[in-house]
Amino acid sequence: MRQSIALFSLSFLAFSFDAEAYAPGSSPKTNNVAATRSQFLQSVAAMAAGAVIAPSQSIAVVEDKQFNLPPNEIGAIVEKDLVENAFLTNGKLTRSIYDEKAIFTDEIDTYTLDKWMKGTARLFVGPPGSRVSMVGPIEASDQAVTFRFEEDLMFNIPFKPVVNLSGKVVLERDEKTGLITSYREFWDQDVNTVLKSAKFFN
Repeated sequence: MRQSIALFSLSFLAFSFDAEAYAPGSSPKTNNVAATRSQFLQSVAAMAAGAVIAPSQSIAVVEDKQFNLPPNEIGAIVEKDLVENAFLTNGKLTRSIYDEKAIFTDEIDTYTLDKWMKGTARLFVGPPGSRVSMVGPIEASDQAVTFRFEEDLMFNIPFKPVVNLSGKVVLERDEKTGLITSYREFWDQDVNTVLKSAKFFN
């Protein structure tokens, strides 16, 4: 999930600015600006870590599950979660179509359903601070639901940095229950490219 990528990204960006701050031939003004951004990013990385890994209570209310929905119905629910609820920015997904043991995976780590929902809600700012759009039609079958997205993602930390990214989400379904058991998010850009898109706001 994007929580761990966000934490890694902020730490990586702080390191990058730290290297730029003291690069041979850089001006004192450039050094000061880069050093300031480096210090800032190191501090917000620590804050982001608290949002991601701090112990939290499990979400108490568990919705009744919607078993074995036909592809068009589960596809419509996922599409609503993305287009209307912007769940990639705030964690507000329809829990009833997910298995309680569903695993959310990125290139760095894996998360439980509760941790994904809590972490996403804490680490990012929902609309209108963040913006997410579906790119092309959603694809749904008895095996999986897949969609492409493009978004401006605002971090819920000082200066509210916003990064732009696009990619694909694959939601795999259990063959017996029809519930979603696996969430995989794939970015079109590498981490460094996403970081370079960052804009900062007071």
